[in-house]
Amino acid sequence: MSQTIGTSRKILLLSFVAAGTTVIAGILHVMMAPGSISRNLGQGILFLVGGIAQIFWAVPVIKRWGRVWQVIGIVGTAVFVILYYSNRFHLLPEGGMEGGAPPGRPESGEFPRGNFTGGEGPRGNGPRGNVFGLSGNSLPIEICQIAFIGLYSVLSKLYSKSQPKKADMKPSDEDPKK
Repeated sequence: MSQTIGTSRKILLLSFVAAGTTVIAGILHVMMAPGSISRNLGQGILFLVGGIAQIFWAVPVIKRWGRVWQVIGIVGTAVFVILYYSNRFHLLPEGGMEGGAPPGRPESGEFPRGNFTGGEGPRGNGPRGNVFGLSGNSLPIEICQIAFIGLYSVLSKLYSKSQPKKADMKPSDEDPKK
């Protein structure tokens, strides 16, 4: 009995910490949206919609909505992280949302390195001393997102271990209202 109480407290604490990490990342994304929209509409919309989704994601984390929601949360956050690193390491072509060469650039078929959303981002290796190429304001967002993925993965394992299997339940353990 005491092990169950300890496990449920651990799950509750981890749920609040995981929810906190995704809310912080979401708030930071929403705060970045206005500046991004003025430079690049696509990037601004990505930050706004993604940030709102991350803030909302605290609800399924704390309320334990189930396996499908866990997978969507982990995969969605991983996509955000992958997009960031793809952009940071210039793995995505630069260009407008309409396709083709960016405005003001020749139609050479070769895309210059830069920001994946078409903006003119810094080029080169960036300032020295940054961890994994992270710079400035994006560092807290990436840390929160990576922490969320790890915490939510651990929580999904704890949820599955703490839930009794239907085959293991006795008839007296079932819901008396049924």
